[in-house]
Amino acid sequence: EAYYRRGMILEKLGKHQEAVENLDIAIKYKPNFAENYLEKGISLVSLGQYSRAKENFNLAIKYMPNLIAEYEATYKMLTELNNSTIAKEYEQKLQILKKYS
Repeated sequence: EAYYRRGMILEKLGKHQEAVENLDIAIKYKPNFAENYLEKGISLVSLGQYSRAKENFNLAIKYMPNLIAEYEATYKMLTELNNSTIAKEYEQKLQILKKYS
């Protein structure tokens, strides 16, 4: 879980290659954890590696078939609670996920 969290932080800091490297390690430890693939895919999109991103998004959906629905529900709840900063993060991830999966 430490590599997953580190990957998320690096992704938010714009250090996408380092994020991918940490998420690769996270995947070795938890290969069925959908969010590892989701975050890796987001960094890969930022690196312009769209086909690899799509592979990771599809793996995320494989391990969590209701991933998009859960993110949509979370986004809606955050919007209703006026938590715009986190809601915006979910909205951006949803847009990327829908576009490349």
